[in-house]
Amino acid sequence: MPDSEHMPTHVLTAKAVRWGIENLAFQRLHPTFVMYLYLRKQQRAGKLGDASASADELLTLIRMPGNPAKRYFFPLINRGRRKPGELLSSFWRAENIPGSWSPGSIYRLKGGGWMGLSAGGYTLPDDHVDRALRELLYEVPVSALALGAYFLRNDGFVISGAPGSSDLIAAFRLKFDYPDDAQEEFATLFKTDVPDVGFEWFAESDPSLTLNA
Repeated sequence: MPDSEHMPTHVLTAKAVRWGIENLAFQRLHPTFVMYLYLRKQQRAGKLGDASASADELLTLIRMPGNPAKRYFFPLINRGRRKPGELLSSFWRAENIPGSWSPGSIYRLKGGGWMGLSAGGYTLPDDHVDRALRELLYEVPVSALALGAYFLRNDGFVISGAPGSSDLIAAFRLKFDYPDDAQEEFATLFKTDVPDVGFEWFAESDPSLTLNA
């Protein structure tokens, strides 16, 4: 087996991250799908009762430098017209994200309200996969590759051999807890098409550097 301690660390390339953002931006997606992924992972770990909209595990997914007035950036929108490759100013979100995703706020949402309890706390009903597909993805599975390219942009990867798109999909599944026993869930919500792109998905990283979320 390869010695992981002596294997190079890779990071996603800027072009890969940009590709992910552009592809997510072109699809109609409910913004709280981010919260759904987080809550589902918490539930599988038996920690749904500890879930918080202020959790660093959640907010690092969408925290982005570059806009002093709006700290969060995520290209999931369910309103407005989109054009391929168009990045909208509405992708930047202000500091009230934790408040918008609190149990009470989630409960009042049209679409995704089933993730919050009126008395406080989060919940995921038994049919949450079907609800997520219907109300958060609008019946169209989303690219696991695009989600991985954006949400894993700050992660480091130790990969044997030449890394590629399949490694990114595998990393996304690991990040959000979609192992083999969750294959049916994964296949319902995500597509794994691999496009023909003119860039590399990964580049070697200086192991002495620390990536910042």
